[in-house]
Amino acid sequence: MRRIARRRHIPLSRDYSPTDKRNFDMKRIGVIRRRALFAAGVVAVLFTAACGDDNPAAPIPGAGDPENISRVTVELTPVGGGATITSERVDPDGTQLPDPVGPANGTLTLSQGTTYDGTIELLNDLDPNDVVEINEEIEEEANFHRFFYSFDCDGVTVPEGSLDLDTQTPTAYPVGLHYQVVVDADAPTTSSCTLHVELHHFETDKGDGLGSTFETDLSIDFPVTVE
Repeated sequence: MRRIARRRHIPLSRDYSPTDKRNFDMKRIGVIRRRALFAAGVVAVLFTAACGDDNPAAPIPGAGDPENISRVTVELTPVGGGATITSERVDPDGTQLPDPVGPANGTLTLSQGTTYDGTIELLNDLDPNDVVEINEEIEEEANFHRFFYSFDCDGVTVPEGSLDLDTQTPTAYPVGLHYQVVVDADAPTTSSCTLHVELHHFETDKGDGLGSTFETDLSIDFPVTVE
């Protein structure tokens, strides 16, 4: 059984002067401050130790290291030609994703009966002098990452077979940096629906990416209309 340490109380004598009492209180405050500074130092060390480079093949125990993403851009270009449509979400201080503050920059306006080639770009651009292209990390670690795209608009889909593939052997599986969006010819028009995007990374080779995830790096929505 665990023993509970009792605190040692040092009573103030009734004969102590106000000055003695004040000096005693100041000593207690000094002890508390030193303890608080020590605790803060321990927390800082733990935080720093948990923020190393991501290595899914030899992961840190627990949740691991999520990608630090501050800007997400989706681009859709009609197959066969046409204007590219873009929507972007930005987290200016790097603390709010996957729920960034403020509206998306741009709406994905889709046309009935059209198929689009899609791309997604992820950046850490909190420091404009040191912009990190997260896409490169995902490409290098493709066997440990997978995107998932879903529309809540009727008649709009992202076929799994349209996603780019990783390098697993003997079977390669989807990554999703590139994909297609298919809008049925009879898809209902709507001025308010959503594209939901998630990026999962895995502790070991992901297989088809449908198992338990090691970490969700991104979970974010973009506004969509269908005309």
